Amino acid sequence: MGKIKKITVIVLAAGKSERFGQNKILYELDGIPVIIKTLKTIYQLSNVKNVIVVCSKENIGKINDILRNENIQTSTVTVLGGITRMESLLNAVNYCDMNKISNEIIIVQDAARPNATLELYQKGIESLDIYDAVVPGIKPNDTVKIIDKNNIVIKTINRESIMNIQTPQFFDRKVLINNINLHKNLVNLTDDSSIFDDSSTQVKIIKGTHNNLKITNKSDIKFFQQNIKYGIGYDVHKLIPHKFLTLGGIKIDYPFKLDGHSDGDVLIHSIIDSILGACGLGDIGSFFSSEDPSLKDIDSQIMLSEIKEMVYKKGFEILHIDNTIIAQQPRMNNHLNKMEINLSKTLDLNVDNINIKSTTTDHLGIIGSENAIAAQSITTIKNY
Repeated sequence: MGKIKKITVIVLAAGKSERFGQNKILYELDGIPVIIKTLKTIYQLSNVKNVIVVCSKENIGKINDILRNENIQTSTVTVLGGITRMESLLNAVNYCDMNKISNEIIIVQDAARPNATLELYQKGIESLDIYDAVVPGIKPNDTVKIIDKNNIVIKTINRESIMNIQTPQFFDRKVLINNINLHKNLVNLTDDSSIFDDSSTQVKIIKGTHNNLKITNKSDIKFFQQNIKYGIGYDVHKLIPHKFLTLGGIKIDYPFKLDGHSDGDVLIHSIIDSILGACGLGDIGSFFSSEDPSLKDIDSQIMLSEIKEMVYKKGFEILHIDNTIIAQQPRMNNHLNKMEINLSKTLDLNVDNINIKSTTTDHLGIIGSENAIAAQSITTIKNY
């Protein structure tokens, strides 16, 4: 593994939102401005040292107000953009130059793409170990045709040779700046990676997602709101003597563990059942039988990761998971946040969208006698 590289993220938020009818990055989804949803994923990335939000004259004051109300640990500044996308990008690059911000990687992201996942960011960053420019893309579903000025078809394009390009886009800083300096006409480019057209720099395409939608029209909001479903999961296991307890994918210093064919992690099992229930796909036993010897003592996080990948491929997105651990002992309060962070990584989910709380049974029943632990989960999903 090579040197860990520092990252600057440029968030483009200077558009006029004319097709949306109001400033789309200030529009609230589930009570949170679009731009904050976008930024919260960025702030989860390791090695991001600087975030530059490029604003318009009309929205820079409001964005500054919003940022002041957030508990932001990463250095974040706002700068004024230009009339075009490229002018805005150049303003951010020039700001870095004037302020001696020379982090090795530059990521460019649309403020209006709040669904870009942590996994997508990480894949792009990792790909920069091999390539100098990396962009996500998806194959178009519709046939594409070239037309003339009178809307007469000239020819049909082979879909296998074209991609719809998304952001975030990932660049080696030096290579990006060198190509900016060499490019004669940047102003009218609508895609950041187009800077490398006709250059010797290879632009690598990584797999994007249909869920990574850029909000453009008011009708796009329906994508974030429709087809919401819920699922409930529950699991309970008895405790047996052991060196430590595994719960929520973390090890807890406790002289008992949860008995089970796998590692007995009731919280993860409950989450899996709630995900499957929301998607209408049965239960955990349908996929991971307790009779399967290959699953003996398996880490439940492996099962959760497989379920996450499966439901994603079937067109589901996990939006939020609320959980309750029911245990008399050990006390959970000091472990809950660590569990949330750990599970957010396994699920590729913003940590704000996983809530874990705990309660006891006031010494009632098998749990109250400290002989078992249970968990209950409610998962919210969207079918896109």
